Parts: sequence; structure tokens; C-alpha cells
Amino acid sequence: MPEVVTLKRYQNWAALSLNRPDKRNALNVEVLAGMDKALREVEHDKEIRALVVRGEGRHFCAGIDLAEVEQAEAGHNPASLENVFHRLEQLPAITIAAVQGAAIAGGLELALHCDLRIAADDAKCGMTLGKVGLMVPYDFTRKLIEVIGAANTSLILYTADLFDASRVYEMGMMSQVVPAAELDKTVNALAEKIAGNAPLSLRAMKQTVRRCMSETFDAWHQDMLDLATAVRRSKDAKEGPRAFLEKRKPNWRGE
Repeated sequence: MPEVVTLKRYQNWAALSLNRPDKRNALNVEVLAGMDKALREVEHDKEIRALVVRGEGRHFCAGIDLAEVEQAEAGHNPASLENVFHRLEQLPAITIAAVQGAAIAGGLELALHCDLRIAADDAKCGMTLGKVGLMVPYDFTRKLIEVIGAANTSLILYTADLFDASRVYEMGMMSQVVPAAELDKTVNALAEKIAGNAPLSLRAMKQTVRRCMSETFDAWHQDMLDLATAVRRSKDAKEGPRAFLEKRKPNWRGE
């Protein structure tokens, strides 16, 4: 059985690939464990100055595997997801997301937690949690606001729509949009360019950027965490994924 996450090293950079193309690279426990292991390896390898994050096949990542959400007794708990994304965000190496096809919910947040993002012209991005009765965790909402501002974040969250590559480029979510056939070449060239710069300078500049943003968005939010827990444990949070898997319209009850 092939590994669901692979890490390939080049001279001074590496590529982390999600390898569940038949499931649109949806995140499950196995994928998150594989990502965590790969990111730990990169953390301790001072030779790696840039990391490309990509998905095998036609899609980047379609988010959390809803089949696992349905099986979870108390609803979806994002703790492990948040830990892995935090590790990605704090990685010393410069990270670049290569986004093609679907980048939805947790898949979009995966891209947002990278330092840079390049999209293929077939990319579709959105936060569809409102359609399945779930709530975007506080830190993930903060990340959206950090990257695209409050107005665009509100549009993405409240509509639960999918937005094409040109629209998310306008929002400032992507730094570049290229033809799908040129995505890997473009991203690899950027990784090589970044990896050619001074490693101490790169790490210091990344730490400075992260410090500026973390201080700007630092705020007490325990009440929001409690609210998220209540939403995840609600009847609607069970109905949403169930309806999605059964391919029917959910019956919202507001409880």
C-alpha cells in the first residue's frame, strides 16, 4: 500500500505530497500523522530552506474526510489538525503551497498556513463548513483574516461558496495563478530560488513576519473555543456530514 504522505528531498529544498488522489487528498488520521512525521523531519534538517506542499492527482486537498467525521462519536475535534497546521506555520523553512483543483475547508487552511501560495488556473477554493453544520476554529478564522482581510473572510465563510483561481488571486490569497500544466514547474523554480538565498537570513525574516502577525492577532478567545465545542457537539454537526455522505439536503434544526 502506498504511503499517504511522502517527503522528497532535493538539494536545499523538499516536497511534501499528500497521496490520496482517489479521495481528493482528504485529511484523515493517517494523513495527519504522516504530515506530522514529515514536518518533524524538516524541522530538524537545517539543509532544507524551502518546502513545497502539494497534492497528488487532480486536487490539492478537499479538507477533512467527512466519512471520519460521521464515525466520530462526539463530532469533529480539530485539535490534531490544528497542531499539525501550527507546526507547518512555525516551520523554519519557507513553505509554498502548490494548489490545483479542490482546496476546500481544511484543505484551504493547509494552503493558508504556508508562507506562499501558487494556484493552477483550475483551482477551486472555499470554506464549506456552513453546509455541513461545522464551525471554523478560531485560529483558522484568524488565518483567513490575516491573509485576505475581514470582508473577504466573511464572504467566504458566510456563503460557503467555492471561488475560482482568478477570484482568490484578486483577494490576495494567491501570489500567482498559472496554467495547470505549469504549476509544478513554477513552484519548483520558486523553491529553488528561495533555497538559493542565505539560510540564516531566510529563517530570521520568516520569524520576524510571524512575530508581527502573531502579536497583531493575539487576543483572548476561550469563549470562541467553547462556542466551537458546542457547535461540534450539536445535532446539526452530526446531520451535516450524514446528509453530505447520503447526498441529500440537510435538515437543520438549530440544536
